[in-house]
Amino acid sequence: MTSRAALGLHTMRSWLFVSLSLVVAATACGPQPPAVTAESGGTSASPADDRPTDLTASELRSYDGYLQRFPSPCGDGTIAICLDSARACRACPAAAKFVAKSVRSGFVSAEVEERYLARFDPTRVRAIDIKGSPVMGSADASVTIVEFADFQCPYCAATVPLIDDIVKSYAPHVRVVFKDFPIKYHTFAHSTAQAGVAAQNQGKFWELHHMMFGNRERLDRPDIEGYARSLNLDMKRFVKDWDAKETAARVNADYQQGESLNVRGTPAFFINGREFDFELFDFGGEDLLSWIELEIELTTGKPYKR
Repeated sequence: MTSRAALGLHTMRSWLFVSLSLVVAATACGPQPPAVTAESGGTSASPADDRPTDLTASELRSYDGYLQRFPSPCGDGTIAICLDSARACRACPAAAKFVAKSVRSGFVSAEVEERYLARFDPTRVRAIDIKGSPVMGSADASVTIVEFADFQCPYCAATVPLIDDIVKSYAPHVRVVFKDFPIKYHTFAHSTAQAGVAAQNQGKFWELHHMMFGNRERLDRPDIEGYARSLNLDMKRFVKDWDAKETAARVNADYQQGESLNVRGTPAFFINGREFDFELFDFGGEDLLSWIELEIELTTGKPYKR
């Protein structure tokens, strides 16, 4: 298995995070919410042997309070109840570690809760129909990353090398599914989306995908036709499929599905049905890798070895 260092993420992490940060709203400064305290008179919310040893007394009180209040990722009571149960699911210890890390990192109460619910609340997992969509990676991968993207979007283009590296380095555990979400004010959004479908019909979606993202300033019709020719596509079939009503319907179906999932812009990623929120997590760094590795562990039942 390729190590994290081999992903090449250390060199691209900073510039990718800066690029993606431009697409999310700035957070205003304000007063910090008070620390959450345990509701049980100061008793611990998890077995003593499992409690973090590097938190201060005040941080431990907040940690215990969170575990007693936050819903279990298994959908049965709170994290604390799940940890005390003989039927505890594999996700509960991971959820507790996530809370401890959030407290250790200095997130305030509202931030800890928002991040936790986004990552572990079982009600946040959405069913996404991927039938017929382009897939990169193993068909039976345990982790599915669904991306909603627009070929004219610079932020989507910035994620391409990272996604390629993740699929390669975490093989065979990760696959990526592509969904079209053409932004209405992008001149070539719909035509490029339909070109992607036409290329998929000839088994060359990902090749054209990379060409279009690599040439975002050259996406008019003659340019796309040139890329298609370079891929040795049947041009008569390609042009026919490109302009077909059925192709437009497929693109529109992706867009409608994105809207139903509350996709507000591109790129948007869902990992095993759970949205990866750029406002809460670092897509270009540790948050993404830890998320993927935990999903591998939870779905395979085996510790992930780098």
